[in-house]
Amino acid sequence: MNRFVFPLLLLLTPAISYAAVSANEFNTARDAYRAKDIPRLERLAEKMQGDELEIYPRYWLITAQIDEIPEPQIKQFLQTYSGSQLADRLRADWLKQLGKAERWETFSAEWPALINSDAELNCFQYRARHALKDMTALQAARPLWFSGKDQSDGCGPLFELLRSNGLVTQDNIWERIRLAQEENNLGLMKRMIELVPTDQAFSSKQLDQVAASPQAALKKDQFSYRTRGGRELAIYAMLRIGRTDPDQGVELLREMKDHFNAADQAYIWGQLALASARKNRPEALEWFQMAGNIALSPLQLEWKTRSALRSGNWQAVLATIESMSNTQQAEGTWRYWRARSLKALGRVPEANELFAPLSREHHFYGLLAREEVGNVADVAAGRYRPSDSEINGMRRLASLSRALTLYRLDQRGDAVREWNWGVRGMEDTQLIAAAELAARNFWYDRAIYTAERTKDVHDFSLRYIAPYREVVQDAAKQIELDEAWVFGLMRQESRFVTVARSNVGASGLMQLMPATAQWVAKRLGYKKFRADMVNEIGTNVQLGTYYLKHVLDTLGGQPVLATAAYNAGPGRAKAWKASRPLEAAIYIETIPFTETRDYVKKVMANAHWYSRSFNQPAISMYQRIGVVPGS
Repeated sequence: MNRFVFPLLLLLTPAISYAAVSANEFNTARDAYRAKDIPRLERLAEKMQGDELEIYPRYWLITAQIDEIPEPQIKQFLQTYSGSQLADRLRADWLKQLGKAERWETFSAEWPALINSDAELNCFQYRARHALKDMTALQAARPLWFSGKDQSDGCGPLFELLRSNGLVTQDNIWERIRLAQEENNLGLMKRMIELVPTDQAFSSKQLDQVAASPQAALKKDQFSYRTRGGRELAIYAMLRIGRTDPDQGVELLREMKDHFNAADQAYIWGQLALASARKNRPEALEWFQMAGNIALSPLQLEWKTRSALRSGNWQAVLATIESMSNTQQAEGTWRYWRARSLKALGRVPEANELFAPLSREHHFYGLLAREEVGNVADVAAGRYRPSDSEINGMRRLASLSRALTLYRLDQRGDAVREWNWGVRGMEDTQLIAAAELAARNFWYDRAIYTAERTKDVHDFSLRYIAPYREVVQDAAKQIELDEAWVFGLMRQESRFVTVARSNVGASGLMQLMPATAQWVAKRLGYKKFRADMVNEIGTNVQLGTYYLKHVLDTLGGQPVLATAAYNAGPGRAKAWKASRPLEAAIYIETIPFTETRDYVKKVMANAHWYSRSFNQPAISMYQRIGVVPGS
């Protein structure tokens, strides 16, 4: 049978009943797709016809042949499965083929129907607009240039258009080289230097030498300071050293300053100040001042604010936040600290104007703001309860039904994508009904994901669901741990996925590393502990709570320190302390690791809500996080 005709016949045949596809059949079809075994995949697609998962082998049949598949067949799939996440993925795949072939009219006709785009498609979209005589396209695309990260291959021709039309200058090329060196992206630096006149450039070999040993490069002093490339290479060497040892970076700058103009010196000071701030060094704020009036990046502004917080300089906190863009200032973090700085400076009415709306939000800083303004309507007290009819209505939605089937077949990645697609754009009451459906199917992470999306009508019992409570309660009680805190940590660690495994190898509900699990098991007297036992619910909770208690006791009973230590290790948590006692909120905000900083905020906020859910004695958020003692 013709390799193209069979799938089209399948597409024209409507699914009239749902068979029960097995996990083995689904996996076999996926394997055939990955092996590009089209005849086998066709047979499996025919076998799965009529099943609610029939869309998958049909999608695989097309994507496996996307380079040569007839266009009517693609359009037929998009029409037959209109509104599905696989139709959107196929449209994205097709648009990339159209972009590579520079079929801009067809691309532009299909582009508006796409829901989920990516960087490569965005570049193709700007090229399509330009090709079809949209005079605003290239100017709109110009911000894409200013990134130190790699862009997709599809963006290369767009960047050439920007250069050939005078929208990217030589200064802009050097600006991108600096952005690339800030990301330590040697590949991009090498590609950019090829666009620079030879008499101003450095070589790839020189760059490799500096990257391998910046100290040796500076000691040999082989830089040609009269060229832009020579100066930039010296700056790169200096900052490679300074990011690890800011003091040495400053020493080098002072020794070499005569080689650089005022703008270059200000840039170097700004980068060394950032490196110092990220190490919570007290001189960071002074070094930011040495950068003068240069425009600081959003990241630099964040860390300048954190340095000011750490030093207790509320005037600098306020001034730095007010120099951020409106978008950055609107983030909950900076609204809270702006309000705190206004309050500290005696401008209480202005502070309260910021605290009041923030207090109606449910994250870490919303909870702290709530305590600043006093009585606030208790959003957790009410609870919307969907009817069985509403819940069954969610079950009948094609994407959610497929998601649940995939979940039962242990196809977690596809299941999550289907579920997330299905709940986008839902009203609050629909989201709660869908979250309840997930919870009834013991799919706790999707219940949380869905319940968290509500804006005005909520069910906090689904946002802060508490499965396995008897197991956790038992383990926490035995070692005198706060049950709410354990649940708050567990929710953040695994979202109650019992087989969760992180990219660094942590496993189970409490995400234990293998070495930690072995160490705790030995302490608890396990005689025949095996690595796979860490995924058993009872074992994981017992080991995890024991380790959490151990860390808490080691760190003087301070829960914020212990939470940071659980994520990043006790040594780091202690190293991040100040020399004097520090308000815990400031300690948290100045944690150098973005992941750990976000983790601690969420765990402590989670603990608050679980405490409410468990009817524990009321405790303020400021009391819960306390003060971090000095080192």
